[in-house]
Amino acid sequence: MKRSFWKKGSAEIIAFVMILPFLILPIINTVNMLSDLVVYDRIRQAARQAIICTEIDGGLTWQKYVQIYTSLEDKIVWGNWRELHFDYTGYPVEYGEEVKVKISYNYPRRRYSIGLGGIKRIDEPATMVYGPLKSISKKYER
Repeated sequence: MKRSFWKKGSAEIIAFVMILPFLILPIINTVNMLSDLVVYDRIRQAARQAIICTEIDGGLTWQKYVQIYTSLEDKIVWGNWRELHFDYTGYPVEYGEEVKVKISYNYPRRRYSIGLGGIKRIDEPATMVYGPLKSISKKYER
């Protein structure tokens, strides 16, 4: 009796191993996109907090700016927080004048692709921008 090299079931295992990168690739890219969305949401929340402080105080004071910036850099622990850029209306602003806040974050967008050489990591420079949020100063002094 002659034994074949391929035993029963081994072809299915080899096929699964060859298909495995195609199954893992969407999961890895989805996790990377989700982490980008988490960072964007944190930037959005910080910008909303900054515009509220800007409305109330009649411009963003240095103390509030430092407070918002440090809270945001603490939340972006895995990224390069030095790439955060704030554009805001500084203190003082008269009652009824326009105030603005804009936050941008330069980061490497990480995605994975499959090619002839296998799975490749692609890092593209990208920028998350939230704003400019515009509002009216509500600080009134008599």
